[in-house]
Amino acid sequence: MTNLNQDLACNDAAPTTLSLRDLACVGPVFLDVLFTPFTQLPDLGEECHTQSVALAVGGAANVARAAAALDMDVTLGTELGEGPISRLVEPMLEADGVGLGASVRRAGWDVPCTAAIPYEGDRMFYTGGLPSAPLATTEHVLAEQAQHLTVSLERDTMPLLAGERERGTRIWADVGHDDSGAWDPAILRHLEHCYAFCPNDEEAKRYTRTDSALEAARALADRVELVVVSRGRKGLVAIDAGRGLVLERPGFVVERANATGAGDTLVAALVTAMVAGRELGEALDFAQLVAAARVAGAAAHGMPPGREALSAFAGTYGAREKELVEETLDQLASR
Repeated sequence: MTNLNQDLACNDAAPTTLSLRDLACVGPVFLDVLFTPFTQLPDLGEECHTQSVALAVGGAANVARAAAALDMDVTLGTELGEGPISRLVEPMLEADGVGLGASVRRAGWDVPCTAAIPYEGDRMFYTGGLPSAPLATTEHVLAEQAQHLTVSLERDTMPLLAGERERGTRIWADVGHDDSGAWDPAILRHLEHCYAFCPNDEEAKRYTRTDSALEAARALADRVELVVVSRGRKGLVAIDAGRGLVLERPGFVVERANATGAGDTLVAALVTAMVAGRELGEALDFAQLVAAARVAGAAAHGMPPGREALSAFAGTYGAREKELVEETLDQLASR
């Protein structure tokens, strides 16, 4: 594999060793094909049509793109290939303001492609292509350093977590759905290197063998300083273990719901608000607003909301919500 800092074909080739990025997002990426609105599943042999279709880079790029849309300085640590999908994905990421200096090039491979189908308030996926080996399982540090790092936990060893923590990076982890059904809590051993853990309620309850999001959050707070358990439309539960603080927040109701990328957007916005200096409660409110704006399609289809779209969306809920958005992004810009 070749690091893209040494790859002359990449526009983000110059290493940034003198200053830290705000955020590094680590994990595999996919080229997502997004259909909307999707009103019914086709029967065998039937063809259904949607009003629109869009291409977007998903996976770990969901967090990176969402943070970049909020004017965070972001680098993406992923594997990119040599095929036509990789050649399409790279300029899309650069156009979204995502740096690629922490990524590597894998010979003889290409980025997988995923069809994302929103249905009944949730979504389904169908992916073609071979998965890559996540950098968190193969690297000890990234080629570019950031103040914060987001990553999904893996069953395998993750040497990147210890390496990045040792050099002072604050690590935010999430975890994916366990298709095996085992929900082995051994995966939580990686939290010893993490600052925050942000699962959804199903993941949190299954990995901790508990019956509610709050019970799960309390169990996870024994392992990590900050726990944020998202509950979709029902809001979220957060515990700051260091301060013994427990917060519950209701969700924002949206009329039009496409949940693709909502969880990743929540994490990106939460990190953004913390970088901007917000207290945890305000950061949670800001993150939920940004995630709700993504679900509601406040920006163009497949795009995370930027300042203008987010401010307009927040204003539909009230002056306080709009002020929270404006103040947070002003604080971020004035650092």
